[in-house]
Amino acid sequence: MRKKTEKKRKEIIKAATEIFKEYGFERASMSKICSRFGGSKTTLYNYFSSKEELFVEIIAIANEDETNFVHKPINNNKKIENLHSELLEFGKRFLKFVYSPKLKKIRRLTINQSEITDLGKITYKNRILKSHEILSNYLNKAIEVKKIKKTDTNIAAKHLYGLLESEVMYQFLYQIEIEFTNEQMEEMALRAVDVFISAYGT
Repeated sequence: MRKKTEKKRKEIIKAATEIFKEYGFERASMSKICSRFGGSKTTLYNYFSSKEELFVEIIAIANEDETNFVHKPINNNKKIENLHSELLEFGKRFLKFVYSPKLKKIRRLTINQSEITDLGKITYKNRILKSHEILSNYLNKAIEVKKIKKTDTNIAAKHLYGLLESEVMYQFLYQIEIEFTNEQMEEMALRAVDVFISAYGT
């Protein structure tokens, strides 16, 4: 039963991926996805409650390796050896990932759809909050070994994300297409982490 259930889930995801590619997010529908995988709406809704939830899951699967790579410097059980270098490596990877052409397109779609669908809410809950939790847990470990001051790590994590995107966010939001080199993004990450350590470091 378990294998059958997983098999059906994969069939749905495969069919939905094809539909999203062919029709785009707005024109894709649960009915079209049902037709593609040959099942009923009841079956589909047993797995995914909405088109938005299904879309976010597909994006997560497609970017799983890159997401794991981004979080690897701060998502392990090893002792924190060098707070600055680990946060810097995370920051570099984060900026290069979220400002890659693929992710910029997905983020803009999510923002544009947020007023008319639940895509933004689901993305925030299933993707952004998970990333924040990983960073917050890392910062809690940093507090334990006295690398940073005692603080609300949920707030501190938000501050670091804000610092990392501070030099590129407005261009992104207003769709001013400036291409930054890897070297420029690494310098942005360095400035952001320096400010963060200055504020929170012991």
